[in-house]
Amino acid sequence: MRRRILRATVLAVACAVLLFALPLGYAALRLYQQDEEREAQSLGEQVALSLPERITATGDPIELPPVESGTDIAVYGPDAHRILGTGPGAGDAPVREAEAGRGVTREIGDSLVVAVPVGGSEQVRAIVRVASPASEPLRRAALTWAGMLAPAAVAVGGGALLAVRSSRRLARPLEELAGVAREMEGGDLTARAEPSGLPEPDAVGHALARAAARIDELLRRERAFSADASHQLRTALTGVRLELEMSLAAGPDADVEGGAGAGGSRAAVRSALAQLERMETTLDDLLALARDVPERAPLDLAALLARAEEDWHGPLAAQGRRLEIGIDDALPQALGSRRAARQILDVMLSNAVTHGRGTVAVHAKETAGVVAVDVEDEGDGIPEAGTDDVFERRGGEGGRSGGEAARAGGPAAGGHGIGLALARSLAEAEGGRLFVSRPRPRPRFTWLLAASPVEEQDPSQLP
Repeated sequence: MRRRILRATVLAVACAVLLFALPLGYAALRLYQQDEEREAQSLGEQVALSLPERITATGDPIELPPVESGTDIAVYGPDAHRILGTGPGAGDAPVREAEAGRGVTREIGDSLVVAVPVGGSEQVRAIVRVASPASEPLRRAALTWAGMLAPAAVAVGGGALLAVRSSRRLARPLEELAGVAREMEGGDLTARAEPSGLPEPDAVGHALARAAARIDELLRRERAFSADASHQLRTALTGVRLELEMSLAAGPDADVEGGAGAGGSRAAVRSALAQLERMETTLDDLLALARDVPERAPLDLAALLARAEEDWHGPLAAQGRRLEIGIDDALPQALGSRRAARQILDVMLSNAVTHGRGTVAVHAKETAGVVAVDVEDEGDGIPEAGTDDVFERRGGEGGRSGGEAARAGGPAAGGHGIGLALARSLAEAEGGRLFVSRPRPRPRFTWLLAASPVEEQDPSQLP
């Protein structure tokens, strides 16, 4: 912006200077030309008045007035032959025209020639010819033009200085507003721009401050609601946990009456406790992800997949299904949030467990410089009508989406009330993507993660 203001101001000042300088320079040139003609004509008339009645080449010598170097004076008789002075021997066109009794001014070659007749129009006794350099007016005009350059340069320089000051004054508020916007983008909603004294930038700054205050208030309300909801959920979960732990702590004596069924009851209690622990972990992760700025920390995919295998092997085995985990060798280091990665992977596996069939395969690999995690099962897949809206958030279904896919036996909605819509938003917040790479058959969901740049290695340490 500063350069544009400076360029526009300097261009405007230069155009204004040219609009005044060009006519003024031309007027100065014409003035010097007319002045030179008047001087030559005045000199010729002065010589004509000083000539005697009878002019002969053999008479008394006639003294001509001194002139500047380059100026010639000659006197010609009625027959157009030079009698005295410096000039051509035979009279040229101006001299012959002056025989009619009128003064003549002509520019011949590089000379300005003035011919002044001596006597009346009825009888011309002699003709005075004055020749001066025609370049003299141009030389004088050039000196004048050179003198005009100094004030023109001062005008352009003054305009440039004024443009620099104006551009700084106009650009500084906008630059401050841009900096405040960047700080707000980084999460600092308390950033404000100082008043600049300019109405327009100050109005933008006030509007930005009001918007930031409104957003900050909304965020505070949402976080307060999340904290209150979390507190209420934790209270309920804690009560359920206490009851289950009390039932489990009753000891082996409580299982005697129930016989074999009591052992199954204890296993159910342990399973319920494990599910409660997972729900609490999910709640902690979601609250942390809602409050924290997305991180780009190194992500241990091997540990993440190992925990997923531990969590989901049991539910799949209970359905007579298998879980296969695969990781390619030399897989680059993935970047992202451990909490977000855990929730995204849980959603993908929960969909496959709940709505899929057969073996569930999880495969981590490198593709096009990024890390890809594929989750697929042996179900029929997502119908063509439901492929586009599988990630859409459905109201009234607790975050569940992709109902058509669920009825078709393919992965659809997420578990634990998260849903594919939230899983995709978590992936995109971490700089990745979540999409359906193969809708049918054997539906496959692919999760792309950013990979850290490959560091230079010592050639001697390569295998």
